[in-house]
Amino acid sequence: MDQRRKGIRPKLIVPYYPTGNESKAFFKNNSSDVKIVSDYTGYNFGRVYELEVFAYWGYLHDAVVWNCSRTDAGKEYLENAYYYQQTEPDRKALKAKFGGKSWQAK
Repeated sequence: MDQRRKGIRPKLIVPYYPTGNESKAFFKNNSSDVKIVSDYTGYNFGRVYELEVFAYWGYLHDAVVWNCSRTDAGKEYLENAYYYQQTEPDRKALKAKFGGKSWQAK
């Protein structure tokens, strides 16, 4: 996501990774994110629309994490989303797995 490189706070990014089984929607639900925030906060749609943008994205992030963390499939989704959104290699884990050998060594 280009947003991370532009300094967007990670808490404002909703966990996502492509699963390959997204359905083809013939109609788009434009208020689904608002509904998620509304259910999470208990605010009505009017109050959600009045939220400051950073509060809205923070609530949306927290709502998605909360809802996903309630099931094993959701926890797996969050783990995969975390790995998908990483932009830097985990050098310590790579050295532990491959013994610190250079991949370019012949």
